[in-house]
Amino acid sequence: MRHFTARALSVLFSLVLLTSCASAQKADPSTPQSAPSPPVKESLQKKAPPPKPRAYYHFLLSQLKLREGKLDEAIEELREAINHDGKEPSLRVELASLFIYKGRMNEAIEECQAAVRADPLHLTAHLLLGGIYSSLKKNELAIDAYKKAIEISPRHRESYLYLSSLYAEGREYEKAILLLQQFLKIEPNSALGFYSLGRIYAETKSYDRAEEYFLKALAIEPNQISALMDLGIVYEIRNETRKASEVYQKILTLHPDHKGARNRLGQTYIKEKKLDEALTLFQELQKSSSDDLNIRTKIGLIYLEQGKLDQAILEFNFVLGATPGDDRVRYYLGAAYVEKEALDLAISEFKKIPAESNLFADSRRSIVLVLSKQKKMGEAIQVMEESIQAKPKEVDLYLILAALFEKEEQLPKALQTLNKGLSQNRENVDLHYQLGALYDKMGDFEKMVSEMKEALRLDPNHADALNYLGYSYAEKDIHLEEALQLIQKAMALKPNMGYITDSLGWAYFKLGDYERAVIELEKANQLTPNDPVITEHLADGYSKLSRREKGREFYEKALTLNPKPDQMERLKKKIEELKGKK
Repeated sequence: MRHFTARALSVLFSLVLLTSCASAQKADPSTPQSAPSPPVKESLQKKAPPPKPRAYYHFLLSQLKLREGKLDEAIEELREAINHDGKEPSLRVELASLFIYKGRMNEAIEECQAAVRADPLHLTAHLLLGGIYSSLKKNELAIDAYKKAIEISPRHRESYLYLSSLYAEGREYEKAILLLQQFLKIEPNSALGFYSLGRIYAETKSYDRAEEYFLKALAIEPNQISALMDLGIVYEIRNETRKASEVYQKILTLHPDHKGARNRLGQTYIKEKKLDEALTLFQELQKSSSDDLNIRTKIGLIYLEQGKLDQAILEFNFVLGATPGDDRVRYYLGAAYVEKEALDLAISEFKKIPAESNLFADSRRSIVLVLSKQKKMGEAIQVMEESIQAKPKEVDLYLILAALFEKEEQLPKALQTLNKGLSQNRENVDLHYQLGALYDKMGDFEKMVSEMKEALRLDPNHADALNYLGYSYAEKDIHLEEALQLIQKAMALKPNMGYITDSLGWAYFKLGDYERAVIELEKANQLTPNDPVITEHLADGYSKLSRREKGREFYEKALTLNPKPDQMERLKKKIEELKGKK
């Protein structure tokens, strides 16, 4: 969602349009149009007397110089006009507007302040000051200027909109909302007011309220493109892709060449797996935006998703030819080579992603997967060791290398790697969690508990650590009430996870509540039907309830699920015991 702030220079130039030197500009069809402000000079203050004759003469000369494009000479003529009538604020506002065009903001401020001293109720002077301060990021001064403008003209809509945008930029959302609500009381049929409120609610992730106000804006101006676009984005965020598609399609019926709507409609098609429709949209968009490499990237991704690997590779190489430093596209190219089984080419592309890239860890993970597929574990370990040297604070690199050592049954080296990672990232919860799991595999129960507790100190809502510790207590038949509480909290954080549901059932089993145990273990088996441990636990539950046939059925099923050797022996023994009880 785009950030809801006034673009300072845009504000300045729109304010300059209020002065007589500004020229008319063609309206952008995507921008909601507003009615002109009421004539403040006539309604709120005495009509200013005309400039003195010599001042007026030089003012006219300045206008002539402007038409000729001689801006510096126009400025000098205005200076001369002010020399003849220094008390006329409009002359100073006119001069300030020319200084803005020249980028001479300090001089523009001086002229606006002089205009305000001459006429404290001069609306345009306050508006120009607000715009200048906003462009200079002096938001407090800008806010004061717009507040004064509202005091002068309570019905001047731009003042409310500029001021509310400054509040939103400073994350003073309540003030921004209250101001717009005040404005809507004055102008209850302002589509722009409702739209602005919707933008603030969208920025604060109150998407239901955002939708409400975008729809109110559209009820007044059904074809307001900005409101339609932002409404579509809200629907996308809420994963209501069908509604989003309908909104973007409406925009395209109004403006067939609207690139933003076409782009986002293509994105919704991708989410809906309508890849052919998305491809057609982006190909049409490319015809009118041949230099837009982002469109070619999306076309390449669609080809990749469709399995059209040669076309995807062609698109990605085209983009990289123009922007060789685009690590994101290089990563996509590597992924395409992986799918094509061109593994050496894939590794080559992944290795080109530098250590400073946000995709460095992902690229190294991909290299490891490719090398593992090639059974080159030693080379994979070497790549990760070199990667850690290049980026020693990247946590994921330590986790990947430790996992490689663990897979190779080099547990001391895995332990050394995780501890090295912790020396760089002492407060990292994932390193503590993995270290705890490794200690468990090495048979050090006390250190496992210590690391899991440290992980939970850092993140009390770490569902996996909660489950691991709770299940470990249950397995040891210790702290069973605490084990149950830990696992129940994990369940609340990650509902419908088979392994956590199994832990819950196993805790009930250890507490002797076999009926509740079987209820949870049946759920776990439904969620994860091919896990030998979960299947064995369910069989144990049936056996405790004297449902021997069901118990034997699931013990035998567990034997078919590739259990570890020690579990296999245990299962065979349990089956024989059930047979003996007949």
